[in-house]
Amino acid sequence: MTLGQRIQQIRTEHRLSQEEFAEKLGTTRQTVSRWELGQTYPEIAKIVLISRIFSVSTDSILKDGISTFDADTAHFACGVYRGTNCELVESEKFALLFYSSADQNILGAKLYKGFENKKVLIAFCERNQLAGKTEYAYLVENSDPCMAISNSEQMSAHLMEAYDPSLKKSMCRLESFAVDHSGAPLPTVKEAGIPKCLTLWRRTDSYRAHPDDLYFYLCTGKTEYIFSIKPKDSDIYCGASYHIVFDIGLFGVGQFFRIRNYKDNREQWCGAHCDFSYEFREIHLPTEQCELGKCLKTENGWMWCVKRYTDDEIVLQGCGNDEYIYRRKDKRSERFTDCSL
Repeated sequence: MTLGQRIQQIRTEHRLSQEEFAEKLGTTRQTVSRWELGQTYPEIAKIVLISRIFSVSTDSILKDGISTFDADTAHFACGVYRGTNCELVESEKFALLFYSSADQNILGAKLYKGFENKKVLIAFCERNQLAGKTEYAYLVENSDPCMAISNSEQMSAHLMEAYDPSLKKSMCRLESFAVDHSGAPLPTVKEAGIPKCLTLWRRTDSYRAHPDDLYFYLCTGKTEYIFSIKPKDSDIYCGASYHIVFDIGLFGVGQFFRIRNYKDNREQWCGAHCDFSYEFREIHLPTEQCELGKCLKTENGWMWCVKRYTDDEIVLQGCGNDEYIYRRKDKRSERFTDCSL
């Protein structure tokens, strides 16, 4: 672990943005960003100040703690893992677990936040198929005191539980990806074209947790994961899908996990299912002509075509009145690059 990664770990453990962390240290967000990227190093006075404010020893920042932490995290790598009744996607800052009981009566999702193996549970959702009941709990970001939004005291009691990195030891690794720390700007549509921009702009994660909604999105490039809760509408969506970029949009080749709960669940698109054995081995891109602004169902999946675009935004036509919007400058937690297994 580098000094920058250790500083980032301290900041994320206290659920502070780079701007909030910088304010406590009397510096700028840009300076904190350069520390975390390893582009510059903090002066000794700042390291002492970090030690005092966050109750960590200077040794834990500079030497001893780093050695100990390295022993625990030496084998950490971003990736997608699958077990018999579960799938886990893990980045440096997040871990999202989708799971089911053996009989698939219970489907659940757990979202952890932190750094590498030092993450804690910040959102929890579980669907009981027989009872027709969906329960959830999540923590509001940067709230003081810590605020939980929930429809279940039992679910709330699990928040802040430590992430167990050994969970993936019994799983098979499906995908490998890496975090892009370069800070280089993403290309515009004019510079790279629609297919390339859809590929690069989507390969990211984003997160927000407010009293009126929780939203987490992560795309490895091949697989998209979503965890979304809107308590006021009882609107819950957890899903994992395979999507492929083609000339003028996205081709959806399968959704293997889904929890969809909205109000009384009478809408036809509500429900829950999972198939953790699903994995496409060979991809056949559609040969049908997809007109701009169309959503087309084919024998092998769905095609969502470009409805409109600018240099910095691409909008695809979803099902019905849905639109899938991808922006070059959207706020991102992390950006990902390809990484061979």
